[in-house]
Amino acid sequence: MPRSRLGVLLATGLLLGLGAADAQPPSPDLAPLPPPGLAPGTDPGQWPQTSGQVMAFSLTPRGDVDGVILADGTEVHTPPHLGPALLRSVRIGDQVSIRGLRAYAVPVVQAVAISDAATGQTVVDTGPPGPGLAPFPPFPGPAQPMTAEGRVRMALYGPRGDLNGAMLEDGTQIHLPPPEAASMAGALTPGATLSASGIGLVTPYGRVMDAQQILPAPRP
Repeated sequence: MPRSRLGVLLATGLLLGLGAADAQPPSPDLAPLPPPGLAPGTDPGQWPQTSGQVMAFSLTPRGDVDGVILADGTEVHTPPHLGPALLRSVRIGDQVSIRGLRAYAVPVVQAVAISDAATGQTVVDTGPPGPGLAPFPPFPGPAQPMTAEGRVRMALYGPRGDLNGAMLEDGTQIHLPPPEAASMAGALTPGATLSASGIGLVTPYGRVMDAQQILPAPRP
């Protein structure tokens, strides 16, 4: 199914009750622009601090690690080229301290530095690496057709605070383009049940799907 004609299907019952505000993408004014990487020698301590316990790594639809998800539901985003450094420095279950900008309306932080209390390691975004210096991201293998079904644990957002999917209670991260996600926000809220199909990856860091179809799943 062509992505330009994404087959996101919802039962009429899920669409009822969604207000006009739910059907619109979040206003850019409600979320900060991603901050630039730190210049060499710049103190990350100038940025606001957030802390919490790492519940999962945040994954892009192609399987890159682009941050962490905290136990309280906060998404902490970093550029994907920092993924290998995050995997070396941060572990699931560890307490971390984050410096960066928090979105106004949703639990999203665009991080410039993440420090792990257990490993003593800090990952700092100093901007894109120079030509030929970018580390190769972990290769999770080829994408395959995938299905997933279950109850939504939390909605997922992009670095600028745009709704772009959901995480199920089994940890599967489901992504779809922000316009489609905004139009079906009610189906991506915690407690909703859904069935999704698309193209996905099973990586050592989690299961992620680029959804092509989402349907309401029957409650058990």
